Amino acid sequence: MIVIPLRDNATSYDTPYVTLGLIFTCIVVFALQWLHPQGFAASIAQWGEVPTRILNGENVPGTGISSSWTMLTAMFMHAGGAHIAGNMIALWLFGDNIEWLLGRFRFLVFYLACGLAASGFTVLAGWQSDQPGLGASGAIAGVMVAYLIFYPRAKITSLVWFGFSGYGLAAGSYLPHLRNISAVWFIGSWILLQAFFATALLGMSVFSNLGIYAHFAGAIAGAIIVWPLVIQARKPKPTDPEVCAELTTFLIGDEGDAGGNEPIFPTLGEEVARLKAEHPEAIPEFHDFTVEDLLGKDDVDGALKHAELMLLAATESGDSWRIHGYQALINRLRPPPEPEGLQLPGSVRDTTIRGGCLRGDM
Repeated sequence: MIVIPLRDNATSYDTPYVTLGLIFTCIVVFALQWLHPQGFAASIAQWGEVPTRILNGENVPGTGISSSWTMLTAMFMHAGGAHIAGNMIALWLFGDNIEWLLGRFRFLVFYLACGLAASGFTVLAGWQSDQPGLGASGAIAGVMVAYLIFYPRAKITSLVWFGFSGYGLAAGSYLPHLRNISAVWFIGSWILLQAFFATALLGMSVFSNLGIYAHFAGAIAGAIIVWPLVIQARKPKPTDPEVCAELTTFLIGDEGDAGGNEPIFPTLGEEVARLKAEHPEAIPEFHDFTVEDLLGKDDVDGALKHAELMLLAATESGDSWRIHGYQALINRLRPPPEPEGLQLPGSVRDTTIRGGCLRGDM
């Protein structure tokens, strides 16, 4: 089975400059690998992370630079086109949201810390290995786990192909198709897959694939490091209701399902409760991207129908956040009765509906 993630519905609310910079850096380094005087393979042998070389205190071949630096350089190198493509797709998909949660500087620190934790673990675990390791997978594993913690119910639209197997027949087609997969299933299944491969490799000498263990080390580091960074980054000032709204949004939930309906960390939950009492005006905005798309196509009736269906689903599940959100959205979408003898031009009425239905207090 092949699964290619394409997009998610968790909004980051800001341009992810650090994520874009990391992707650009990896692409530039990959190009430089091909431009190495001795060829692509020689670049990996020279600047990849070789455990025995690092532990023996040797220098990078042909230079006077300590090989310890390869723990950093290897984080931006890749072994081929498929390797870098997969990593960069994952970094772009999940990195923007974590960058927004942490802030740019803290996100860069978080990314590098996860990557170095993965590199350090593989050096210790493969202390007898003379094979170079490389790739951004360890750092990205930390980003993915952070995304899983704070956006567990976000939907990841993925291209899925079961191939010419019984699974394809069960799915109704052998052709690739799009599916919305929750972050819990998408990232959780990836973690289980890594666990399976790691278990299968345990009996082999000197860890024949240290990359699997780098994934685990990066993921564990991400789960540990992200909490204090998020708390520090999102700790509001008493006079800053805008930041309070952002904190409330990702803990109480928005259309990206960032955190669900209940505070997921007691300390932050208490902070949110206190801030909500002090700043009742700091109410996060409610969004539905399907409604936005339909309104962009001037399909007000379709947007109203979608909102009514979502209100019904929210009522059945008892989701109070969405019940209030969709009810307010329906009230804005449904035009009030026009007084007898007064007919507003259609263009004026539609503009009023589209302009006021998605923003403002509920």
